[in-house]
Amino acid sequence: MAWADPLPGGGFRGGYRDSAGTKKYVKDAATGRTRKFTRKKDARDAATEEEISASRQAAVDTGKQSARIPWGELWDRISGARDARPSDTYVTEHCLVEKYIRPKWGDVHLNKITSKGSADTGVQEWVDDLTAGRVDAWKYERQPSPAYVRRIYAVFQASMTTAKDKGILTASPCVGIKLPKKTKRAKPYLARDNAEKMGEHLRNYRDVVDFSLETGLRPGELCGLHAHNVDLKRGWVVVCEVLVARRRVIRPYPKDEDMRAVPLTPKAIEILDRQLDGRSLAGGCGVEHTDGTECTGALVFLTKRGHPLRSDRVGDWMRRAAKKASVPSVSLYASRRGFATRAADGGLDVFALADAMGHADIRQTKEYVQQTAAARQRLIAALGEAPTLTVIRGGADGASHGADVDQQPSSSDSIEPDQNAG
Repeated sequence: MAWADPLPGGGFRGGYRDSAGTKKYVKDAATGRTRKFTRKKDARDAATEEEISASRQAAVDTGKQSARIPWGELWDRISGARDARPSDTYVTEHCLVEKYIRPKWGDVHLNKITSKGSADTGVQEWVDDLTAGRVDAWKYERQPSPAYVRRIYAVFQASMTTAKDKGILTASPCVGIKLPKKTKRAKPYLARDNAEKMGEHLRNYRDVVDFSLETGLRPGELCGLHAHNVDLKRGWVVVCEVLVARRRVIRPYPKDEDMRAVPLTPKAIEILDRQLDGRSLAGGCGVEHTDGTECTGALVFLTKRGHPLRSDRVGDWMRRAAKKASVPSVSLYASRRGFATRAADGGLDVFALADAMGHADIRQTKEYVQQTAAARQRLIAALGEAPTLTVIRGGADGASHGADVDQQPSSSDSIEPDQNAG
């Protein structure tokens, strides 16, 4: 039973007991301090709401919550734990829930949600409507891509899985759902020649982009790289710390939750030497670490003013540099795809490439490798066909100034295999 206590300076505070019988008081969400009420009734009513909320949260946590609760209430109970994860995904999840999921399922009781069969409560029917653009959210937008529909569905499916795991549901209704097939399209990647053209326009961010192209680190891994994880003598970097930019914290593990070692190319070592030269590498990075440890190391890459680097800031510079250099616009993730594509073109084993990229499944690695002329030439050579010949102007002395495969060579031209072949 909730109650209201008078405060010495006037006003009241609302009290209640949680599911464990512990005495609690209504707190201000912004400051975390005990909230002060002018009227006794307001204090008691607020305490009653907190008591009910605490009881429902305990029921969800212990699997004793009835399946008759609306989906929206379930999400409100479990979203706090999802929000506590040290990643940037919660912001995206919140937008998807409020715009696409809550309007459909917010007031529907969990035990009424079925796999298929009803336009009001069938998950399959909802997915079909999303795919066909038959929802209010799409009224003023273009029809969603299959990948975007899958992303929306994944959040809803996660909530149903949680309800099953906590014993609220005996089975998830998200079983046997047919999702729209993703269209495979080539993704933009940063080639070395384009990186060179962009370089003069990147200013202080040129080393960041080049290092990404040499190592394939994820943007958060790149921005969270500490100097103590770099071994310049042996030529390796250990990837284990990630900057979660939106939360301004350092997470002590990468996306796959498994640290990895990535070999450094001579150019990558040159970049690290330049970035760390003359700097004090002690005293900490100035960013909170989520594991509670006190950092005593320094970040490798910093802004011009010495602040931690943000990948979105680098991406803005890359897009501007691409425009000035008249090359396709790319993001920092495109340099990661550029690394994977270069390594595959060079003949690196797909399993070794997956290890370097931090992928547990080689199918994910294959999505990063884009189609190139070198890949085509390797396939042609494997089929026993002759590689494309390139005309080297200037004769056999090697003084070439370009290639032209569309013109017949003259008697003074030398013919050599295309450098991209095999």
